[in-house]
Amino acid sequence: MTETTTNPSEKPREAHLDNVGAELDDTGKAGAYESYGLVKSRYDELSIPRTLWVFRRAVLVSLAVYTGYVCEGFELGAGGSIIANAGFIKQFGEGGKGVQALNPTWVSSWSALLNVGQIVTFTHIAWFADKFGRKTSFYLAWIWLVVGCVFLNTAKSPSVWALAKLCNGAGIGVLQITCQVYIMEIVPNRIRGGMVTFQAVWSNIGGIIVAVMMQQLNQKHPDDYLLAMRLLWIPVGLMIIFWVFVPESPWFHARHGNKEKALKAMKQLYGNVEGYDFEEEYGIIERTIEHEREVLQEAPSYVHIFKGVNLKRTLTVMILAISQQIAGLAIISTYSTYFFSLAGLKDPFLCTVILSCCNLLAVLLWSLSTDKLGRRTIINSCETFVCMVLFTVGGLYWTGATKGNEAGGTALLVICCLWTFSFQIVGMSYYLFSAELPSALLRIKTGPFTFLSNSIMGIATCYATPPMLLALSVKAAFVYGAFSVPVCVVMWLYIPETKGRSAAEIDELYERKIPAWRWKDTVTNAEEQMHAVVQVKGQVKEQVHA
Repeated sequence: MTETTTNPSEKPREAHLDNVGAELDDTGKAGAYESYGLVKSRYDELSIPRTLWVFRRAVLVSLAVYTGYVCEGFELGAGGSIIANAGFIKQFGEGGKGVQALNPTWVSSWSALLNVGQIVTFTHIAWFADKFGRKTSFYLAWIWLVVGCVFLNTAKSPSVWALAKLCNGAGIGVLQITCQVYIMEIVPNRIRGGMVTFQAVWSNIGGIIVAVMMQQLNQKHPDDYLLAMRLLWIPVGLMIIFWVFVPESPWFHARHGNKEKALKAMKQLYGNVEGYDFEEEYGIIERTIEHEREVLQEAPSYVHIFKGVNLKRTLTVMILAISQQIAGLAIISTYSTYFFSLAGLKDPFLCTVILSCCNLLAVLLWSLSTDKLGRRTIINSCETFVCMVLFTVGGLYWTGATKGNEAGGTALLVICCLWTFSFQIVGMSYYLFSAELPSALLRIKTGPFTFLSNSIMGIATCYATPPMLLALSVKAAFVYGAFSVPVCVVMWLYIPETKGRSAAEIDELYERKIPAWRWKDTVTNAEEQMHAVVQVKGQVKEQVHA
């Protein structure tokens, strides 16, 4: 991925519209924006609190869509915790009438099949979502999760439990691809970062619920693991209730040339905004899509994500996808309870609850601040800190943390809290950039490929982590740290600042080959166009009183 350095002040002369406002007379103001191709919304000038209030209906729709992530948090949390439950071991363990234990091959397979299920959906979800829409894809995810929930509640053998993991992985895979894309397409640029990453809040709520539940379950009902599985029906039921009222993405209809349906969806999302110019905003969508079609010069396909500037966009997201797995996701999330039990902590379930609370705090702060403080510096700083923490955790082996040393065990827990806090921000950046960086036409096609790389790494780490923890204990963190350092260097070089940028601006910055570290201070042609229109039509903050 080579860089071509370009002066941020250099812009194509033909795109300059500095004098548009001066050239338009009063008779031409009504529809003049059509002639100079507005590709950035005037609503991008609103403050973040004002944007949240004005577009509160779109915000509520986003929260409704994210209901499915409670299931993700539940599944990811339960997967690592339930294997330490006495009732679960009794049902699925081996050893006859003697001391029973889970087969380590099955333990690894259950975690791996969650990733395999995601891979299954990645083979067709892009085609499905482009053909039938984002909303229909949500229903597909719900069907997968219902089937998985049935298997979880009826499984009596390791193979059926594995099938449940496969189905849940497929449902989560659909959500991971379509939810971020959908939110990217319906919320204003000003609050996009916070809304896209807010899905992690729902996921962590699910994680906290299952962590507390598993702690109480092991204390009060150690032989009844099915109590936790039955509660999974609650978020599954809420999902379908909320999703029925969710409108289709206007961008989906615009790609299919159906302006009438696109405007109808926009009225469902933004109909409460006083003075909202639906024609102007639809024109922004239409022109962005048309420009990308001109660049591709043919119908979009998977091949295009590996061509030209799209290759750089794809590889950047893929680096973030891989960084999740090699930053210790399997230790800090999937096998957290197992990790703490091997580390000698007295109540590993309580430690998992504490980590879940740290996760929730991290994603809340990140969601609330990313549109104000930006992405690039915070994400890369957190990845750097994760690298340092991984080596520190490994070094705690020599403090006696694994041999009952109370001070060493406490230090391990504190450091793991810092670890999971930083890791959550890095992990959420992947979901954010998988929605922001790809072009509008290739967004739904780039996602499956980058998520595929994440899942393949996930399968590898799921199989490698249990025996590695057994052999190395906390020293296993050294292995993850060694892989994370080069990834951290690449991230500093290629992760750009996308705060407040429209899809057209991101296209422009990549086409102009602006280095990632200069994105923040680069003025785009789309911005100049938008300011020219503001001179003619006025600022929306002067007009909006919704």
